[in-house]
Amino acid sequence: MSHRLDLDHLLAAIREFGRPRRSHVDDSLAQEPLSAIFCQIPGFLWTADQNLRITSNGGRGLPLSNNGSAAFVGCNVGEFLQCSDPYATPLAEHYEALRGIASHFEYAWRNAVLEIRLEPLRTASGQIKGCLGLAVDCTRRKKSEGQALYEARHDALTGLANYREFMDRLEREVHRAERSHHSFTLLLLDLDDLKRINDLQGHLTGNRALRRLADVLNEHCRSTDLAARYGGDEFAVIMIDSDKAMAENVAQRIQNGLPAHPEKPALSVSIGIAVYPGDGRSPAELLEAADRQLYRRKRSHETRSISAPDGITQSDGWPG
Repeated sequence: MSHRLDLDHLLAAIREFGRPRRSHVDDSLAQEPLSAIFCQIPGFLWTADQNLRITSNGGRGLPLSNNGSAAFVGCNVGEFLQCSDPYATPLAEHYEALRGIASHFEYAWRNAVLEIRLEPLRTASGQIKGCLGLAVDCTRRKKSEGQALYEARHDALTGLANYREFMDRLEREVHRAERSHHSFTLLLLDLDDLKRINDLQGHLTGNRALRRLADVLNEHCRSTDLAARYGGDEFAVIMIDSDKAMAENVAQRIQNGLPAHPEKPALSVSIGIAVYPGDGRSPAELLEAADRQLYRRKRSHETRSISAPDGITQSDGWPG
């Protein structure tokens, strides 16, 4: 397990190495040239003058760079970090360092993510003469954090958004619709007879049924929509910038897509629709409206269902 580098402590240690030593005790570390110490730093260290020209650099390097001990001396910081806008990161932070302001930030560089710490570089009298910077590659850590965030926001079985992500998105969409005066629709879906599938054919078959519904939702939802596993055998879709007719069209395609799958048992789904703002102006009102319609249609499905050969009931389509 890799440990996150504490850039503040490392820069403090570098400054300490650079101070004059008063002790006459033989200290091999203190007498070792700074360049030999810098080359062991896991990352890239640089100093720059007030024109942001690199005056020295060291460290074990960064991804995609073959820097030697003086490979970038004389280069502009913007050239090295591939930034020409003085008001954008990371050049803006360099100019702040020249005004005495330290900063700590992340920066996307080539195919990597850098964690950068910048400080003003001062003379012995305290006058700012340039910048001191240290960058380490945190790409692997960022990927791990991104994966952890994804797992916290998605259902492990289906890969769809989970309840937490769905509720947060629904709340945001309500606020967005309030500002823009646009409508959107909410679909609540219930996979019919999942309990019977689990009882008769086992939970592995039930899990495959849930994944089949998730696949159908991904197939028929737009990239701007959000499909989620709401909980258990319930799913939900937030359709951005849509009306009731669009929602019913998607609902019909979902219902037609499920039984068309070659895997058995044949599946059906009951769907309820709510439209903002006609059916509600808050997440709770929209969910309640969609839920009411869902269970009206589910009762209709149970009344009109026919017995399939394997004992699994099958709906005859989208109720009008």
